[in-house]
Amino acid sequence: MASSLDPTTSRAPHLLAVASPTADLDQFAREALWMAQERDLALTLAVRSVPQGGAQLMGYTTSADLADFAERWGITLVSWRSIEDIGNIIAAWNFRAPTAVVLGPRKGWALRAGLSGAVIARLEKAARAQGIEVIPDPGQDRLPAPVLGLAWRLDEQRPWYHAYVLSAFAVSLVAILVKWLGGIVPAQSLAPLFLMAVVYSANAYGMAAASFTTLLSVGLYSYFFGAIPYEPKFAPEDVLLLILFLLVAAITSNLSSGLRRQANRAQRQAREARALFQLTRDIAIASDTAAIFRAIVQQCNDIFDCDTVLLAPFTGGGNDASVRARTSALQTAYPPHATLTQDEIEAARWAFSHGQPAGRGFGVFPDMNVTFQPLATADTTVAVLALKNVPPPIVKSAGFRRVIGSICRLAALAVEHTLRKQELETARIVSQTEGLRSALLSAISHDFGTPLASIIGSASSLLSYGATYSADVTQELLATILEEAERLSRFVKNVMQMTRLESGALVPRMQWADVEDLISTSLDAAHRRLRSHEVYADVADVLPLVQVDFVLMESVLVNVLDNAAKYAPAESAIQVVARKVGGDVAIDISDQGRGIAPEDLGAVFDKFFRAKQRDRTVPGTGLGLAICKGIVEAHGGTIEALSEGPGRGTTIRIRLPIRTPDVASIAEV
Repeated sequence: MASSLDPTTSRAPHLLAVASPTADLDQFAREALWMAQERDLALTLAVRSVPQGGAQLMGYTTSADLADFAERWGITLVSWRSIEDIGNIIAAWNFRAPTAVVLGPRKGWALRAGLSGAVIARLEKAARAQGIEVIPDPGQDRLPAPVLGLAWRLDEQRPWYHAYVLSAFAVSLVAILVKWLGGIVPAQSLAPLFLMAVVYSANAYGMAAASFTTLLSVGLYSYFFGAIPYEPKFAPEDVLLLILFLLVAAITSNLSSGLRRQANRAQRQAREARALFQLTRDIAIASDTAAIFRAIVQQCNDIFDCDTVLLAPFTGGGNDASVRARTSALQTAYPPHATLTQDEIEAARWAFSHGQPAGRGFGVFPDMNVTFQPLATADTTVAVLALKNVPPPIVKSAGFRRVIGSICRLAALAVEHTLRKQELETARIVSQTEGLRSALLSAISHDFGTPLASIIGSASSLLSYGATYSADVTQELLATILEEAERLSRFVKNVMQMTRLESGALVPRMQWADVEDLISTSLDAAHRRLRSHEVYADVADVLPLVQVDFVLMESVLVNVLDNAAKYAPAESAIQVVARKVGGDVAIDISDQGRGIAPEDLGAVFDKFFRAKQRDRTVPGTGLGLAICKGIVEAHGGTIEALSEGPGRGTTIRIRLPIRTPDVASIAEV
């Protein structure tokens, strides 16, 4: 443990807590450490050493015990011995001034441990002269400060006369009891019974009411039950009784005051822990950003009984170059309908850019009725809380700053996580959009360019040399033009259908259709592409009607057949099978082509899957199966790819739900 306050002891920004030997040192150190952590400061605890060898400091009797105490809490512990050392503390500030100072606990009277009023006043004056923040003693609560070491009034919430009326009533009850017992026991022996009223008054209301009760008790006893009743005479024994009653009142009121302080502290800590637990739970179960913001605002409203507004920038980046942009982008995040004046917004922006509180209770914008608390993480400030109409005494209290500090730290982490999540989602969408745009451009440049080149080449050959060509050559060139034009038309149709699907403009026009007719029509439409393959159709004899958009569903089957023809080797078989499976009609289209790897079975229905795989061995945009999936799902059906692996063929299975037609629908069919 350091023996003095060397200014080089703590080079880092730190909070200095000046304490004295007291039974509350452990609690004082814990709360001072909490304040330091809230401000991201190191803690230096200056403790007055005890010269007497038998005296104990929270049970720590040796320097080794004190060193263990400091090591356990992670505190830089230094000592001071006399009032002259206070000058050394102040002188050290010229070299390395602390960011903030905490002083306490305050000495109540000469026989009580603590810092004297003169020491505290001197330290506060020197700190304020150097612009150092002075934090109130964290152990202070709402009970009035003792006067001459006595707790004169314990309850300031009720009118002052309340204690005296009830104390007088208690004395009257005791007097009636003494009068009743006077017939059994001599009344002169019952004087100690009045102590019940004195103890009650001291315990419930404090030394002031207890003194009144003492005087009233001794007066009533002397007048009604003294040696000569009904004679206003103050005997020597009454003086002794008065001193005894006052001594009991002083001891009882001080004990009660200490117990109340401890109870208030326990209740305060319980309230704070409950509020933080509630906030943590609400944030943890929040389903979206609005729910997180709502949880933070509601907890502040409930705890401080105010109107809270959360402001956030909703822009990415945390570097110095983006600070101005993020500050200017600060806007109301929750509640959505909340409004702030232009001056309040400017104050919020100041708190955001500087990372410091502002508004009511603080040195910046003190005339506003709004307190602005920045939500800061270790790296940056992410948002600002604006608390409206919090009374000034509450804002300046240590309890408010302690609770709002915990809430702001917890809320900052939640808001930062939320904003980062939004930024990542935005970046993901941008990246995905860029990928799709690149894939589309690649598909257009290659798959649209190839048929156009064939069409232009064939057409220009016919125009230039058509007269010299034989009929067979001319027919072949015309067939090439037709096939490539159909192929190009199919590409354009796929792109347009995908656009309509994504915009929601593609709505199936449902009608009842026979599955065999649907398959036959699709095979006819695709016959030109299937001419180099053996096609087998196997349709069950009795299949129920399906309710589909015939044109769209034909487009699905044609796309799947075209896909099978492109990936299956020439002269291989393509099989179409239709069966009833449970409550669906299943149409399987199988080929003997290259197959699909297990990890790609679900991805083949993604847009531009082929372009992403750099597959340019066969023509196509990579939209066909994605369009098929959208159309089938619009019919309430499903589509899936089945394959045993590369080189083992692929089956595309389409399942359409079976519906029961009414009489009018059957007649129409």
